[in-house]
Amino acid sequence: MSPRIRIFNRLNPLMMKTRTTYGFALLMLLAMACASGPRSQATPAELAAFEKLISDKSFQIDASWAQPMASQGLNSIANAGLLPRGSTASRIDIGGSGGYLRIVGDSVMADLPYFGERQMGGAYNPQKGGIQFNGIPKEFTLEPNKKGDGKTVRFNITHDQEAYRVIAQIYPSNFSSITIASTHRTTIWYQGTVSEYEREK
Repeated sequence: MSPRIRIFNRLNPLMMKTRTTYGFALLMLLAMACASGPRSQATPAELAAFEKLISDKSFQIDASWAQPMASQGLNSIANAGLLPRGSTASRIDIGGSGGYLRIVGDSVMADLPYFGERQMGGAYNPQKGGIQFNGIPKEFTLEPNKKGDGKTVRFNITHDQEAYRVIAQIYPSNFSSITIASTHRTTIWYQGTVSEYEREK
Protein backbone atom coordinates (compact mmCIF):
# COMPACT_ATOMS: atom_id res chain seq x y z
CA MET A 1 0.00 0.00 0.00
CA SER A 2 1.43 3.39 -0.97
CA PRO A 3 2.05 6.08 1.69
CA ARG A 4 -0.52 8.31 -0.02
CA ILE A 5 -3.27 5.66 0.38
CA ARG A 6 -2.29 5.05 4.04
CA ILE A 7 -2.64 8.77 4.82
CA PHE A 8 -6.07 8.88 3.14
CA ASN A 9 -7.27 5.85 5.12
CA ARG A 10 -6.21 7.49 8.38
CA LEU A 11 -7.90 10.79 7.54
CA ASN A 12 -11.12 9.29 6.18
CA PRO A 13 -12.65 8.31 9.61
CA LEU A 14 -11.74 11.77 10.93
CA MET A 15 -13.48 13.44 7.98
CA MET A 16 -16.58 11.30 8.49
CA LYS A 17 -16.68 12.16 12.21
CA THR A 18 -16.36 15.88 11.42
CA ARG A 19 -19.17 15.71 8.84
CA THR A 20 -21.40 13.84 11.30
CA THR A 21 -20.73 16.44 14.01
CA TYR A 22 -21.55 19.34 11.67
CA GLY A 23 -24.66 17.55 10.43
CA PHE A 24 -25.91 17.00 13.98
CA ALA A 25 -25.25 20.65 14.90
CA LEU A 26 -27.19 21.81 11.82
CA LEU A 27 -30.16 19.61 12.73
CA MET A 28 -30.15 20.99 16.30
CA LEU A 29 -30.15 24.58 15.01
CA LEU A 30 -33.07 23.84 12.69
CA ALA A 31 -35.01 22.20 15.52
CA MET A 32 -34.42 25.21 17.78
CA ALA A 33 -35.54 27.61 15.05
CA CYS A 34 -38.75 25.64 14.53
CA ALA A 35 -39.44 25.47 18.25
CA SER A 36 -39.01 29.22 18.73
CA GLY A 37 -41.43 30.21 15.97
CA PRO A 38 -45.21 29.91 15.57
CA ARG A 39 -46.79 26.55 14.81
CA SER A 40 -48.12 26.33 11.26
CA GLN A 41 -51.60 25.18 12.32
CA ALA A 42 -53.77 26.05 15.31
CA THR A 43 -56.50 23.91 16.84
CA PRO A 44 -60.15 25.04 16.52
CA ALA A 45 -60.16 25.93 20.24
CA GLU A 46 -57.03 28.08 19.80
CA LEU A 47 -58.55 29.84 16.79
CA ALA A 48 -61.79 30.59 18.68
CA ALA A 49 -59.90 31.99 21.70
CA PHE A 50 -57.67 34.01 19.40
CA GLU A 51 -60.59 35.59 17.53
CA LYS A 52 -62.21 36.54 20.85
CA LEU A 53 -58.96 38.07 22.06
CA ILE A 54 -58.76 40.16 18.88
CA SER A 55 -62.41 41.25 18.89
CA ASP A 56 -62.23 42.27 22.57
CA LYS A 57 -59.03 44.22 21.80
CA SER A 58 -57.67 43.48 25.25
CA PHE A 59 -54.47 41.43 25.28
CA GLN A 60 -50.93 41.37 26.58
CA ILE A 61 -47.66 40.04 25.19
CA ASP A 62 -45.31 38.76 27.90
CA ALA A 63 -41.74 38.91 26.61
CA SER A 64 -39.46 35.91 27.18
CA TRP A 65 -36.51 36.78 24.93
CA ALA A 66 -34.86 40.02 23.84
CA GLN A 67 -32.93 40.13 20.56
CA PRO A 68 -30.87 43.34 20.37
CA MET A 69 -28.77 44.48 17.45
CA ALA A 70 -25.23 43.16 17.60
CA SER A 71 -22.69 45.60 19.02
CA GLN A 72 -19.20 45.56 20.48
CA GLY A 73 -20.57 46.62 23.86
CA LEU A 74 -23.03 43.72 24.05
CA ASN A 75 -20.35 41.26 22.94
CA SER A 76 -18.10 42.53 25.75
CA ILE A 77 -20.89 42.04 28.29
CA ALA A 78 -21.57 38.53 27.00
CA ASN A 79 -17.86 37.62 27.06
CA ALA A 80 -17.65 38.84 30.67
CA GLY A 81 -20.42 36.40 31.64
CA LEU A 82 -22.81 39.15 32.73
CA LEU A 83 -25.84 37.90 30.78
CA PRO A 84 -28.39 35.39 32.17
CA ARG A 85 -27.53 31.71 31.74
CA GLY A 86 -28.40 30.40 28.28
CA SER A 87 -28.19 33.88 26.74
CA THR A 88 -25.96 35.27 24.00
CA ALA A 89 -25.28 38.83 22.86
CA SER A 90 -27.99 38.46 20.22
CA ARG A 91 -30.59 36.50 22.25
CA ILE A 92 -31.12 37.31 25.94
CA ASP A 93 -33.39 35.44 28.35
CA ILE A 94 -35.75 37.97 29.99
CA GLY A 95 -38.40 35.47 31.12
CA GLY A 96 -38.32 36.63 34.74
CA SER A 97 -38.28 40.37 34.02
CA GLY A 98 -42.05 40.90 33.81
CA GLY A 99 -41.59 42.76 30.52
CA TYR A 100 -44.80 43.25 28.54
CA LEU A 101 -46.62 45.05 25.76
CA ARG A 102 -50.32 45.57 26.50
CA ILE A 103 -53.16 46.71 24.26
CA VAL A 104 -56.44 47.64 25.93
CA GLY A 105 -59.06 49.34 23.79
CA ASP A 106 -57.50 52.47 22.28
CA SER A 107 -54.55 52.53 24.68
CA VAL A 108 -51.14 50.84 24.59
CA MET A 109 -48.71 50.26 27.45
CA ALA A 110 -45.24 48.78 27.59
CA ASP A 111 -42.53 48.10 30.14
CA LEU A 112 -39.75 46.13 28.46
CA PRO A 113 -36.09 45.71 29.40
CA TYR A 114 -33.76 47.20 26.82
CA PHE A 115 -30.36 46.04 25.59
CA GLY A 116 -28.57 48.09 22.97
CA GLU A 117 -27.04 51.49 22.38
CA ARG A 118 -28.38 55.03 22.57
CA GLN A 119 -28.05 56.89 19.27
CA MET A 120 -28.68 60.44 20.43
CA GLY A 121 -29.03 62.56 23.54
CA GLY A 122 -32.13 63.75 25.32
CA ALA A 123 -33.68 63.13 28.69
CA TYR A 124 -32.22 59.96 30.19
CA ASN A 125 -33.04 58.45 33.55
CA PRO A 126 -30.62 55.61 34.46
CA GLN A 127 -33.30 54.19 36.79
CA LYS A 128 -35.64 53.78 33.81
CA GLY A 129 -33.42 52.41 31.09
CA GLY A 130 -36.07 50.15 29.58
CA ILE A 131 -38.70 50.89 26.97
CA GLN A 132 -41.71 52.40 28.69
CA PHE A 133 -44.77 54.12 27.31
CA ASN A 134 -48.44 54.50 28.15
CA GLY A 135 -51.03 56.32 26.08
CA ILE A 136 -53.08 56.49 22.91
CA PRO A 137 -50.96 55.67 19.85
CA LYS A 138 -51.00 57.20 16.40
CA GLU A 139 -51.51 55.31 13.12
CA PHE A 140 -52.72 52.18 14.94
CA THR A 141 -53.60 49.24 12.68
CA LEU A 142 -54.51 45.61 13.41
CA GLU A 143 -54.57 43.50 10.26
CA PRO A 144 -54.27 39.85 9.18
CA ASN A 145 -50.74 38.66 8.51
CA LYS A 146 -49.72 38.35 4.88
CA LYS A 147 -48.60 34.80 5.66
CA GLY A 148 -50.18 32.48 8.21
CA ASP A 149 -53.24 32.85 10.40
CA GLY A 150 -52.03 35.52 12.81
CA LYS A 151 -52.45 39.28 13.11
CA THR A 152 -50.05 42.20 12.85
CA VAL A 153 -50.33 45.26 15.09
CA ARG A 154 -48.61 48.51 14.08
CA PHE A 155 -48.54 51.88 15.81
CA ASN A 156 -46.45 54.93 16.68
CA ILE A 157 -46.20 56.47 20.13
CA THR A 158 -44.05 59.11 21.84
CA HIS A 159 -42.95 59.12 25.47
CA ASP A 160 -40.56 61.60 27.14
CA GLN A 161 -39.52 63.03 23.73
CA GLU A 162 -38.63 59.55 22.46
CA ALA A 163 -40.68 58.26 19.53
CA TYR A 164 -41.29 54.54 19.01
CA ARG A 165 -42.45 52.58 15.97
CA VAL A 166 -43.90 49.26 17.18
CA ILE A 167 -44.79 46.18 15.12
CA ALA A 168 -46.17 43.13 16.94
CA GLN A 169 -47.15 39.82 15.37
CA ILE A 170 -49.45 37.50 17.29
CA TYR A 171 -50.63 33.98 16.48
CA PRO A 172 -53.40 31.63 17.66
CA SER A 173 -50.70 29.35 19.12
CA ASN A 174 -49.91 32.28 21.52
CA PHE A 175 -46.47 32.86 19.97
CA SER A 176 -45.71 36.57 19.55
CA SER A 177 -42.90 38.77 18.31
CA ILE A 178 -42.33 42.49 18.78
CA THR A 179 -40.10 44.91 16.87
CA ILE A 180 -39.44 48.33 18.41
CA ALA A 181 -37.59 51.05 16.53
CA SER A 182 -36.72 54.22 18.44
CA THR A 183 -35.53 57.70 17.57
CA HIS A 184 -33.01 57.53 20.42
CA ARG A 185 -31.62 53.97 20.39
CA THR A 186 -30.96 50.96 18.22
CA THR A 187 -33.80 48.65 17.18
CA ILE A 188 -34.64 45.64 19.34
CA TRP A 189 -36.80 42.56 18.85
CA TYR A 190 -38.67 40.48 21.43
CA GLN A 191 -40.32 37.06 21.49
CA GLY A 192 -42.97 35.95 23.93
CA THR A 193 -46.56 34.78 24.35
CA VAL A 194 -49.85 36.60 23.96
CA SER A 195 -52.81 36.13 26.27
CA GLU A 196 -56.08 37.82 27.10
CA TYR A 197 -55.76 40.77 29.44
CA GLU A 198 -58.56 41.11 31.95
CA ARG A 199 -59.35 44.75 32.53
CA GLU A 200 -59.63 45.93 36.09
CA LYS A 201 -63.22 46.49 37.12
